[in-house]
Amino acid sequence: MSTDNNVKRLLANYEAQTFSALSELQRKLIAAMDQRDTLGDIHQIGKIAKGYKQTNKSSNETLALLSGVTSNTISTMTSDPTNSKVSTVLALLDIMGMTLTISRKSADE
Repeated sequence: MSTDNNVKRLLANYEAQTFSALSELQRKLIAAMDQRDTLGDIHQIGKIAKGYKQTNKSSNETLALLSGVTSNTISTMTSDPTNSKVSTVLALLDIMGMTLTISRKSADE
């Protein structure tokens, strides 16, 4: 067999293995993304915080101490989060073991 044919064969094998590995990685990433729980949009933060407080037997004061903001800020944010600072939302989510995810709107939004 000529050197060119050997190189072509090796390249074809490499491409097939690379494609297979990338396909497996893509499958794993999609599975991992499907495992994440989406609890709602920014308007749900009050319900999420309320559920967290009930589960962990805590109060706005506890959340405030842990997050570094005032209990009044926690109260305002949970009732109307649309005017909250992103840093405040992130601080609250962090103590609840959550994160902020940004995604595209669906066609019906």
